[in-house]
Amino acid sequence: MAHNFDESMALADVYAEALLKAAAERDEEEAIAHEMAEFMRFIEQEIDLCRMLAADSVDDDPRRQSIERIFRGRMSDLLVNLLQVMNNRGRLSLVRKVGRCVELRMEEKHHQQEVVVETAMPLSDDQKSAIHQEMSARIGREAILIEQVKPELIGGVVIRYSDMQIDASVTSRIRRTYRRIRERATEEIHGGRGYAVEA
Repeated sequence: MAHNFDESMALADVYAEALLKAAAERDEEEAIAHEMAEFMRFIEQEIDLCRMLAADSVDDDPRRQSIERIFRGRMSDLLVNLLQVMNNRGRLSLVRKVGRCVELRMEEKHHQQEVVVETAMPLSDDQKSAIHQEMSARIGREAILIEQVKPELIGGVVIRYSDMQIDASVTSRIRRTYRRIRERATEEIHGGRGYAVEA
């Protein structure tokens, strides 16, 4: 699993581990992971449902009934049971983090690692392929590229993975150039160099 989890993510990971373990016992680990990913996309689109699942103002019993009515028979029993267990313990607000932990655990199982690639403009297919190949070789796992377009970078690329960052953006080069000029000017002022005194 990834490092630097906060307490809520650590708790969510406990639920993710339990879900995947139960699924593995039925030889359904891949199917459950896929279903959880679909469920995450569904609740992101259904804002009212997402609020109902997480709201402290909703009583557990009505919410339990709603979960049964909406999901039982439409999702696997394991996933519905997970929602009911989390509801009983007042932890349904963590459901999206559980989904994220399931995703990370499956990536680890498949020897994959997420690599965030920030560019000023969308990457071409050839650029994606080249970065994927280079980063996979660098990290010793299959790189899963997560593309983020940030026009403020002007050009170049910023790559983040684990606790590492590779910054080859134009903005970064401009900052470094400016810093070197500023440091050099400061040195020259303190040293009295670079100035001619007219008679």
